[in-house]
Amino acid sequence: MNQIFLVLKREYLTRVQKKSFLLATILTPLIFPAIILTIVYFSTREKDSRSDEILVLDKSGLFQDVFDVNSYNFKYIEGELESAKTSFMDEGAFGLLYIPEVDLSDISVKSFSGFELYSKTNASVSSIERMERNIRNKIEDIKLEKSGLDPVVIDNLQVSVSLNSFNISESGEAKKSNSKLSFAIGYGTGFLIYMFIFIYGSQIMQSVLDEKTSRIVEVIVSSVRPFQLMMGKVLGVGAVGFTQLLIWFVLIGGLSTVGLSIMAGNSDAIMEAAAQQVPGEAMEQLTEQQEMVVEIRGLISSVPVVKILLCFLFYFLGAYFLYGALYAAIGSAVDSIQDASQFMFPIILPILAAIMSMFFVLEDPNGGLAVTLSLIPLTSPIIMMARIPFGVPDWQLALSMVLLVGGFMGTIWFAGRIYRIGILMYGVKVNYKTLAKWFTMKV
Repeated sequence: MNQIFLVLKREYLTRVQKKSFLLATILTPLIFPAIILTIVYFSTREKDSRSDEILVLDKSGLFQDVFDVNSYNFKYIEGELESAKTSFMDEGAFGLLYIPEVDLSDISVKSFSGFELYSKTNASVSSIERMERNIRNKIEDIKLEKSGLDPVVIDNLQVSVSLNSFNISESGEAKKSNSKLSFAIGYGTGFLIYMFIFIYGSQIMQSVLDEKTSRIVEVIVSSVRPFQLMMGKVLGVGAVGFTQLLIWFVLIGGLSTVGLSIMAGNSDAIMEAAAQQVPGEAMEQLTEQQEMVVEIRGLISSVPVVKILLCFLFYFLGAYFLYGALYAAIGSAVDSIQDASQFMFPIILPILAAIMSMFFVLEDPNGGLAVTLSLIPLTSPIIMMARIPFGVPDWQLALSMVLLVGGFMGTIWFAGRIYRIGILMYGVKVNYKTLAKWFTMKV
């Protein structure tokens, strides 16, 4: 055990003392929000400043000034379609919208065709949908007018419904839930585990491979058993990842708390009073920013934050140990990164299957596919984290954790039997038959 700790300490200190680790750990929680804000800023600025022109040839004369697509300026022209095409190319406009004659004498007709958009490059999906909606709304208004029905009566018949969702505990307590937030948390945590498996798994494989090719390992194994060396590396790199996660949690939590406090201002007393009043009356006392803070705090309280964080740490470590041992075994068996590629596919396949299945799981978190994949150790870290925000039965969560513990213990034992032989083998053409031979070999 002392030898494992020494290897762990070396691997851990070698990585965390690097400037690159410190910069990545501290800047990452700041970089991602900055990237998102930059994208939002430029996309908004682009919409405001964009002046792409679309020529409109309206043969029906019914659609004057009905288009409100922010991304484009609409200029109405007259003439025939062929000459309009020539004008659109000569004037350098983005596109040409052709509207044919529209017969609305029979208001029972529901389908209209012949509308055409010519452009030099594809227009965005949202812009096309917005134009279609503008045309449809205009036709509906004309049909309503021809029907003789009172538009005010029709408008009064339309209603808006808001469905509030709640989770009921076994004790009968109702707690407000938010499916969109659960979807975002489930996808985000699952994707983080997926990303960390590749990042830190590759670091283990590269570290093993570097020591093997430089022959340093021959000196190390004279005082440390191969299995102890492998476990020290896996635990050391895992401790680095765990440290990075903890720092991220502290930074993100601290920045979020400070940000909400600044937005709320001196509104704690108002919010406390708001909790004791009728919601409509309480919200009237809050500014727009304070209302946003109340909503954000309400969203946070609608999910089991502590449970999600604890489960994330458990599944992160479980996934890392399970796949990290396999990456270490591959690094010990080959002499170069190129040779390792043939053994990577069986390891990557269940990870890819999990991340690809996550969309179906998020649509039906308690379906057969979701339950099955959340119990299989190779896919459970990603899939179970996608399910937890929606609520998972305790027996399924416990069974998944037990199976994951058994899974990574099995892979560590399996990888250790290959590692003990492969780490001292040089210039050997390795294939699956060779790995099977090393696995069964007695030393």
